[in-house]
Amino acid sequence: MNRLRVLFVFSLTLLPISVFAQIDGEAVRLEGLHEEEMMCDTALLNSELDWLEFLGEDWCFSTDTTLLNIRDFDSSETPSIDTTELKLRLSLLDAQSPLDLSWNPVVHGRIAYFASKRKRHFGKMLGRSQAYFPLFESTLDRYSLPLEFKYLPVVESALNPTAKSPAGARGLWQFMYATAKHFDLRIDSYVDERQDPERSTEAACQYLSRLYGIYEDWYMALAAYNAGPGNVNRAIRRSGGKRNFWEIRYFLPRETRNYVPTFMAVVYIMEFPEEHNIYPIDQAPSFNFMDTVMVNQALRFDQIAPMLAMDQVELERLNPMFRQGVIPAENEHFPIVLPQTKIPAFMALKDSMALIEPELTPEIVFVPEPITYKVKSGDVLGRIADKYGVSVRQLKEWNNLSGSMIHIGQKLIIHADGSR
Repeated sequence: MNRLRVLFVFSLTLLPISVFAQIDGEAVRLEGLHEEEMMCDTALLNSELDWLEFLGEDWCFSTDTTLLNIRDFDSSETPSIDTTELKLRLSLLDAQSPLDLSWNPVVHGRIAYFASKRKRHFGKMLGRSQAYFPLFESTLDRYSLPLEFKYLPVVESALNPTAKSPAGARGLWQFMYATAKHFDLRIDSYVDERQDPERSTEAACQYLSRLYGIYEDWYMALAAYNAGPGNVNRAIRRSGGKRNFWEIRYFLPRETRNYVPTFMAVVYIMEFPEEHNIYPIDQAPSFNFMDTVMVNQALRFDQIAPMLAMDQVELERLNPMFRQGVIPAENEHFPIVLPQTKIPAFMALKDSMALIEPELTPEIVFVPEPITYKVKSGDVLGRIADKYGVSVRQLKEWNNLSGSMIHIGQKLIIHADGSR
């Protein structure tokens, strides 16, 4: 704070006297204004550099095991788990969280498995965490959700924004198509906002808030996030009306039974990695050193990366929502994420970038991503059409149906763009 105050006071001393004094002559006045503008630009640039320097000094993330290995474990050692110590650590987490993180034998078993069989995996999760956790924490805090939910994408996607499940869920938070559209995430031939960290995190927080409002229990909300409210409601009925995850657990689908214990174990491992000889590897660039800039013309990643001296793979990693390596900004603006140090160069060179082999830039025509819907008991075309915001006529055209008859297990192709 003192440094910023000194910088502010110093920048004021640089303002030219001509700004504050009455000076005869238009040319002199314009010259003074020009000097003021240059000095303000210089002060702004210096303040940005000063801020980046401050962030660099304050950033203490490290992958150096010589510093992190405070217990002097051998590199291949898997420390044994002492139940008393484990209970104590979980009680510490439990005391500072709205979640119930107290010890139970099911969670103990998951922790023991992760600590012995998944050490390298969790090392990678720690390495990627700095790229996403600041964003997760700030959004969760804004929605008054438990900050421990930042570990949910570790369970869902292994912190991979382009992860895709066999069922078709995508992104850090693993949204299915219909759920994503319900929360206004854009999905088409060029853009998939399920893969955008910022937009998908916002949608995930909205969804989790809504689920908690239904069940008034964090773990029931997590179970519904994984299996859907329908499966949780059926489990409640089969259990005789119980409203606690552990009481309805065996009435849930098999995957969901282990979902909450796995999440609790992940919270523990990510909070106490050094105690199990787990350290960050494959360090990702910190979210704090990134920023966004709006793009108002179609640009390809292979036009941008060379002129910014960036690896195209890294540019794609920072901007996973663009599905074809193209920013389709012909008739609208799109944000691109870049290291803060690269943004001035991008602003200066973006027009020149568009001139690099412009014939390779595709004509931007947005086509919604088709999905495959498997017909279930009780389904009719009208209900399916309403669910996806399309018409019965469109469903028939896309699937070569002459009538309205469909059968259980039949697969329907749906171009769910919401137009009728």
